[in-house]
Amino acid sequence: MNPLTTAPIRANTQDKQSKIAFLQNIDSSYFLQGVLEGFMDGILILTDEGELVHANQSARQICKQLSEEKDKHNFVPHEIWRVCESLIESRDIFPNQKIAIESEIDKDDSVSFRVRARWLKLEEMKYPCLLVSLEDRHQSLQTIVNNDAHQYSLTPRESEVWLLYRANYSYKEIGDKLYISLNTVKKHMKNIHAKRKATCDSEM
Repeated sequence: MNPLTTAPIRANTQDKQSKIAFLQNIDSSYFLQGVLEGFMDGILILTDEGELVHANQSARQICKQLSEEKDKHNFVPHEIWRVCESLIESRDIFPNQKIAIESEIDKDDSVSFRVRARWLKLEEMKYPCLLVSLEDRHQSLQTIVNNDAHQYSLTPRESEVWLLYRANYSYKEIGDKLYISLNTVKKHMKNIHAKRKATCDSEM
């Protein structure tokens, strides 16, 4: 178990040890681990006191990307824990409602994550936990574009243009990014839309 030093500690030592022991038993479930590792998104399970219950491989990689050198002793970066704190605070305001807190973390043009925290309460769990999903937005977009490229038979260059277009780049920005003219970008986009239309028409 890895304590998060930014998290508040409210339980006494005996209660805390009891909770950690129980949650470790939950974490030891091979079925649970298998399910969580199957997700493309990062998945963290935390107690409301900041104890790490489980992190799948994707979550570990994302946390490593976000962690700064000065915070390397914390497993979970404080940008993520701040979202968790907001969820914990909302519990007192909306005690009987299912609340989910979302936020986005943008480090630079190539690192962007969507963080979503909600409560996890299973029948076999005595204590509610925080379920935190971490979506690598660039990776998700790349997967979508790869599927589109296969479905619509896009060329490698068309795939590059389509990726930037789906990432909300303007035609001019796409041209600057790929070192091609604005007219060339327009030509690629015209071809892409034609291929998409042809595929949709053939499926009707």
